[in-house]
Amino acid sequence: MTITDIFLYFILFSFVGWAYECLLSIVRDHKVVNRGFLNGPYCPIYGAGALLFLAISNLIKNPVAIFFIGGAVACILEYLTSYIMEKIFKARWWSYEKYPFNLNGRICLYGFILFGASAVLTLYVSEPALDIISRIQYRNQLAIILAVLLTLDLYTTNKGIAKFNKLLREYQETYKTGKIIQIIQRGKKRFEAAFINKPRKVLTYQQRRFLKAFPNFESHYNLALKEIKRFYKNTRQKPDKRNAYARKKSKKILK
Repeated sequence: MTITDIFLYFILFSFVGWAYECLLSIVRDHKVVNRGFLNGPYCPIYGAGALLFLAISNLIKNPVAIFFIGGAVACILEYLTSYIMEKIFKARWWSYEKYPFNLNGRICLYGFILFGASAVLTLYVSEPALDIISRIQYRNQLAIILAVLLTLDLYTTNKGIAKFNKLLREYQETYKTGKIIQIIQRGKKRFEAAFINKPRKVLTYQQRRFLKAFPNFESHYNLALKEIKRFYKNTRQKPDKRNAYARKKSKKILK
C-alpha cells in the first residue's frame, strides 16, 4: 500500500464521515447541513479515525478486542482534537455535556460505542475500499489535486475562523465598555440596516455556516457570540420590502 493509497483512503472515509453527518442533519433537522469543520465535503477526523482502525485491524483480528481498542483510540483522538482546536481557535466546536457518561463534554459513551462499531466494520470494508482505490487510473494525479484542494480549504477555513474570532473579540470589548449602546443610539438606522436589511453582509458565508453546522459552538468570547447568534437567528430571513408588516416586526428585534 503506497502513500497515495493511504491518502485516498483517508479522503474516502473523510467523505463518508461527512455524508454520515449530513444524513444525521436530515434526520434531526429535516434539511441538509454541511456539518464539516472545513468547507468541502469531507470531515478529516473521520478519515484519521479510519486510518487508525485500519492499522488496528491489521494487528488484531478479534472483533471484541477491536471494538474496545478502536473505541478507546478514537475517543482519545476526538478528545485531543477538541482540546487542540480549542487552544488554537479559542472555541469549542462540539459538546457532549447533555449526553450521559461524558468526559468534560469532549467525548461520551455514545461516541465510544459508535467508534467501536466502526472499528469492527473496518474488518469488512477496508479491503474492498483499498481494492477500489487501487483500480483508479491516474490516482497519483488525483491525490495531488485533492491534496491541493484540501490545503486551500484548510487555509481559507483558518483565515475565516481568525477573522470571526477578531469580530467576536472586538464586539465583546465594545459591548463590555457600553459603547455598543452609544453606537446603536447614534446610528440606529445604520445598525438596523446592517442587522435587518442586510444580514448576509454582517457575517460571511463561512461564519454563517459555522453557526448552522455547530449549534453547540462555544467561544472564549461567549458574550459576543450569544449576541451575534441572537441577531443572526432573528434576521436570518430577510423581510420582504414590499411587506410593511414584515419590516415592522423585524425592527422590533432591537427594542
